[in-house]
Amino acid sequence: MGENSNIKNIVILLAAGTGSRFGSEVHKQFYKIDGKEIIAYSIEQLRKVGNMDKLLVVLEESEVESGEIASRYGVETVTGGSSRAESFNNALEYISQKYGSCENVIFHEAARPLVKSDVFEKYFELLKDYDYIESCKRITDSLGSYIEGVFKREDFYLIQAPEAYRFRLLKDNFDVNSDIYFAAQQLPKGSKGYQYFDIQNNYKLTYPEDIGIIRYMLTFLE
Repeated sequence: MGENSNIKNIVILLAAGTGSRFGSEVHKQFYKIDGKEIIAYSIEQLRKVGNMDKLLVVLEESEVESGEIASRYGVETVTGGSSRAESFNNALEYISQKYGSCENVIFHEAARPLVKSDVFEKYFELLKDYDYIESCKRITDSLGSYIEGVFKREDFYLIQAPEAYRFRLLKDNFDVNSDIYFAAQQLPKGSKGYQYFDIQNNYKLTYPEDIGIIRYMLTFLE
């Protein structure tokens, strides 16, 4: 069977984006806060996940070919695509070819460095009973819409990374060309999902003004 047959739980860290809204020559995942690249904070937390068998980092093609990130952090890398969906799909194909025994996957974004290791451990445990887990945030502001009608904020919530899936179910149903952004919404009707609302301060580095908030919140990351 080989060593790879023992790989059941895999985390995929998406880090192939260019971060055009961030407005820096340095891609945001490699921007340094307090002397450490943003991506390093997520990698450090993921290394603490006790029930994770493998960490894969999705990078731009040139970054994979150079091997610099793989060497610097001691991680296995996968070539991403020109969109999040393509990077998502490339990771699924890579796992299917190399880690066919994989049962569960969690996708996370390198631009969200504040998620602690216990969240990922919780998601792998939840996947024993659910088909997918979505990280959710309640909406506290009023809602407006370009569609005519009145909408109540209690009827909606935000979806963020990380997101977790039973691997084979996702692999068999994911359509890289779909205009549905959230992969769980591509799963068959009746798939059993869990909405997890308990991640605190899951900030994403998107704009330069986010740096100060994330720098402050990182002081509470263990």
